[in-house]
Amino acid sequence: MQEYKELLIKAARMYAMCQKAEVANPLDVSGLAVAAFEDMPLRQALVFVRSNEQNIGDLAWAFKNSNSAEDFEQRLKEIKNLPERAENSSAEEES
Repeated sequence: MQEYKELLIKAARMYAMCQKAEVANPLDVSGLAVAAFEDMPLRQALVFVRSNEQNIGDLAWAFKNSNSAEDFEQRLKEIKNLPERAENSSAEEES
């Protein structure tokens, strides 16, 4: 599980950097980076990145909106609370 989280973080960092640099296909570049730096077959890395696109995008958002490790941790907490807020607002709308 820890290795999975580390791969997500690495892919998200690369994705955030690619977005900042306005790279045409940031997910594909992130997949290439994962393959290269983790000594993973390219197909496997691209499947990993594509199947975790939402998580990588969320983590990249946290990276872009953080100036320190503490900020990053706070952004992660905000991301974790998003589904709860969405569920709560849906329940309130139904009432």
